[in-house]
Amino acid sequence: MLSTDWQSCVTSFLDEYEGITRRRYTDALAEFATWYQATYDALPEPALLTAEELREYRNHLVAQGHKAATVNLRLAPLRGLLRSMGRNVKVKGVKQVKPAIEALDGRELGRLLAAVEGHDWQDLRNIALLNLLARAGLRLSETLALKLDDVTLNDRSGSLLVRQGKGKKERTVALAKEARAALRAYLEVRPKMAQTEVLFISRSWQPLGARDIQRLITEASRRAGIQKTVTPHTLRHTFATRFLQNGGDVATLASLLGHTNVVTTTRYLHPNASRVQEMVEGL
Repeated sequence: MLSTDWQSCVTSFLDEYEGITRRRYTDALAEFATWYQATYDALPEPALLTAEELREYRNHLVAQGHKAATVNLRLAPLRGLLRSMGRNVKVKGVKQVKPAIEALDGRELGRLLAAVEGHDWQDLRNIALLNLLARAGLRLSETLALKLDDVTLNDRSGSLLVRQGKGKKERTVALAKEARAALRAYLEVRPKMAQTEVLFISRSWQPLGARDIQRLITEASRRAGIQKTVTPHTLRHTFATRFLQNGGDVATLASLLGHTNVVTTTRYLHPNASRVQEMVEGL
C-alpha cells in the first residue's frame, strides 16, 4: 500500500489529466513507488524526494535495458508531480538518438518518379514537383510557395528563386537537366485559366497544400514498392546525399539547401546503414 501522503499527492496530480496520458502517468508513478519501496525499504515522500533518488531510478531503468523514450516517459510524471507541489527538481532524461533518414538510392528514386508518370497535366505536375524535391533539395514549404516568375529555364541551364526560405532568406537554386525538363513539360500544359501565380496547383486550380503532397508521395512510394518511409524531407535528404556522393562540397550544399550554418549540413555526411556495413565488413 502506498503512504497517504504519496497517494494523496498522486491523486491530486492525476486529476489534471485524462485518457491515455492519465493511464500512462498512473502506471509510471506506480512503478516508481514499487521500485522506491524495494530499494529504500520505505515509501516515497514527495515533499522530500531529491534529484539523487530520481537519478538512481533513471539509472535503474537504463540498466534494465529500457529505451531512452521509455525512460523519459517514466521520469516525466515524476517531474510533473513535484512541480505541482511547487518543487523544481531537475533530472536530465536520456538523450534519444534520432534514427538516420534513409535517402533513396537511384533505383528507388527512379521507381518513385515512374510511379507518377502519365500524360495528364496533373501527372506532369507531379513529376515536376517530385523532381524539385529530389533533384533541387527544396523544402516542402519552399516548393509550395514557388510562383511562375520564380522559374528560369534556358536551353542549357535553369534556376529557381526561392523567396520564402527558412528565416525569410532568398536564394537561387540551380536546376539539373531532369528537373528542367520536367518543369518545362509541366509549364506547357499547366491550365492557362488558373487565376493564381502559384506554380503548383490542384485540379481545381487552387494552390496545392502540404497534405496533398504527402499523400502523393505516400501513394507513389506504395506503387513503387519502396519499403522505406518516404516523406518530402526524405527527398530533400536524397538530393543532399547524391550531391555529396557526386563530389559536391559541404559549403556549396549548405548554400543550395539554404542552411545558414554549415554545421547543420554536416548531418548529411553520415553514411546510411548499408554503407556503414560495407565500411566495417573487411575489418
